[in-house]
Amino acid sequence: MTARTVTLDSLARKMAAEAGVAWRELSDFPGYARNRWRDDTRWLIHQFLPGAVLIEGGRQWNGRVSEDVVANLTDEDMALVIETGSRRANRWALP
Repeated sequence: MTARTVTLDSLARKMAAEAGVAWRELSDFPGYARNRWRDDTRWLIHQFLPGAVLIEGGRQWNGRVSEDVVANLTDEDMALVIETGSRRANRWALP
C-alpha cells in the first residue's frame, strides 16, 4: 500500500469521466461546472478519507493560483473517491 500525491483536478477529472462527463468540454471561464466537480471531490476527501491531506494551491508570481494537491492517498482511497463521486453525480446533471 503506497501513498501517493495527486492533484485535486486529476481526481475530479476521473470522477467526471466515470459519470460520463468530458472534462475538456466543461467551460474554463468562469469555471462553474469544473468547480462543482472540484468542490464535490474536496467534500468526499474530507468525508471519507481522514488520513488524506489536502494542500491548497498558493498564489504564484504571475497572479495565477497553483493547483490543489491531495497527499497521502492509496489506490483504494482514489478508487473510493472516484466511485462514490460518480454515483453522487446522478443527483445533478451537467450539460
